[in-house]
Amino acid sequence: MAKRTMVEEGSNGRRWLRPLGLFALVLALAVGHPLVLVGVPFALLSFLAPGPRLRSLIAGAVVFALIFAGAPSEGLWHLERGWTILAGGWFVAVTMAWPGLPLVQRSLLSVGGATAWGAGTLLFLDGWTVAQSRIQERLDAGAAATLDLVGGSLEGSGDGVGQAFSDAVVRTAELQGLVFPALLALATVAALAVAWWLHLRLAAGSDRGLGPLRLFRFPDPLIWVLVGGFVLVAFTGWSEGWGRFGTNLIVFMGGLYALRGAGVVLFFTGGLSLTGGILVGVAAILAPPLILAGTMALGVGDSWFDLRSRRRPPDAVGSD
Repeated sequence: MAKRTMVEEGSNGRRWLRPLGLFALVLALAVGHPLVLVGVPFALLSFLAPGPRLRSLIAGAVVFALIFAGAPSEGLWHLERGWTILAGGWFVAVTMAWPGLPLVQRSLLSVGGATAWGAGTLLFLDGWTVAQSRIQERLDAGAAATLDLVGGSLEGSGDGVGQAFSDAVVRTAELQGLVFPALLALATVAALAVAWWLHLRLAAGSDRGLGPLRLFRFPDPLIWVLVGGFVLVAFTGWSEGWGRFGTNLIVFMGGLYALRGAGVVLFFTGGLSLTGGILVGVAAILAPPLILAGTMALGVGDSWFDLRSRRRPPDAVGSD
């Protein structure tokens, strides 16, 4: 039981929270349009996965038409759709080849394959610099929109609060530009899971496509990817070349381990009440580095010591 990933249990009334939470992650992490990240893999699953219902085919066709209708509106139009076709295509291929493979492993294999293929193509065509500049332009535009929306109200607050906020927004956009491959990969893992849930919901009438977060895990040997990232950063820096590659490995694996650590917390507490959820949300807003570091440490500890195999959750098996 402890080794199962993304098991399909839990009460019907709360299963909808799983895709909603994952889509919130897509919204928070995606460099491109979140609906494109989810919609293209869903459409490919509707067309290519075995045993679809008519409503699934119709929904997939409508989504595909909406995403690809009209002329490209900006420089990233082709890049983000090309990426989602790669990731969705890999996901469909892996699902059809190994249908019994846990969802998280299918998603990770798909993102890994799409990353290798996409990065290799960009490097071969000498398009990496163009892609990087287009993505940074979008991030800078988002930062400018944030400053226009919020920054004006802080100008008269005194004590340099407005300037501090502006500097923080600009630095955040720069950091996002540095680690956008990791952020995109994490968003894509979440988007593939949402697309899978939607596909099963429409094609099979099932809402059991996603398991509870408290049982979330992934293959333990991936800890060496995180270790490799730290080694690269230690020896080559963190912002250029192999050092930047190491930084992105740390961010990607750190995000996965933070999610795994959150699962450990839910496993031992039996879930969060409304009050507990509000308190965690406030803490995440006020001190996000501490929350991320703590849950990441728990996730790494679970990878090394399999913490959840040592104790049954308070509610045992049944609630979620």
